[in-house]
Amino acid sequence: MSAWLWQLRQWARVLGVPGLIGLGLLATALLVQLSQVDSLQQAAIAQQARLSDLRLAATVREVAPAAPLNPLASLPPTGEAAQLIGELEQLARAHELELPRGQYSVTSLKGTALQHWRLVLPIETDYPTLHAFLAAALERLPNLALDELKLKRDRIESDELQAELRLSLFVEAAP
Repeated sequence: MSAWLWQLRQWARVLGVPGLIGLGLLATALLVQLSQVDSLQQAAIAQQARLSDLRLAATVREVAPAAPLNPLASLPPTGEAAQLIGELEQLARAHELELPRGQYSVTSLKGTALQHWRLVLPIETDYPTLHAFLAAALERLPNLALDELKLKRDRIESDELQAELRLSLFVEAAP
């Protein structure tokens, strides 16, 4: 044991204080590597495996048909157009928007069994609220399309927008 201690003292004398500090830092780095970095690498490998599973699930979902072969078969009948417009107004109220007036017109599309409702809605709000309303409306009503969006601001620093939405609502015409 004393020979081993003598060797250790000789190495300490050869290395000096900076060498001993470096050796201590090296030992500390090795302990950190063993205790933390390896566990983080294992977590990263697990996350990569989960990401691969999610990508595979997304690919499988893309391959499966998301919509029926005939999308016209899923359109609501003409009698539900007023209900769908009412649902659009409820969405506006849910997003704290007022639809004080709007222009509604309906035309039958020649050669098809479809009716095309044109909606022109003026709205005054801020951009995030308008964006949230449009996203919710287009997600909830798959037969609704945004044709045109006009935005106007009185002053550049104003948050309030004057927007005009031109929407199309498609329904199946009564036979």
